[in-house]
Amino acid sequence: MKFKSFILIVFVILIVIFSVQNAEVTEVNFLIWKIAMSKVLVILGSFGIGVLVGILATIKKKISINKI
Repeated sequence: MKFKSFILIVFVILIVIFSVQNAEVTEVNFLIWKIAMSKVLVILGSFGIGVLVGILATIKKKISINKI
């Protein structure tokens, strides 16, 4: 297994453990919306959005390198 894959797996396991330990309901305010939801969903949703932004940034970088 590659070192990068190992670090990724450890990081994901830590996020899941942290999320499960913070399962109570909290209120989330975003602009004009107020939503009551589990902290697990907030944490994992934020992580997912961060991963998506990272992937999109990597794809953009690869596309710009190929144009040169």
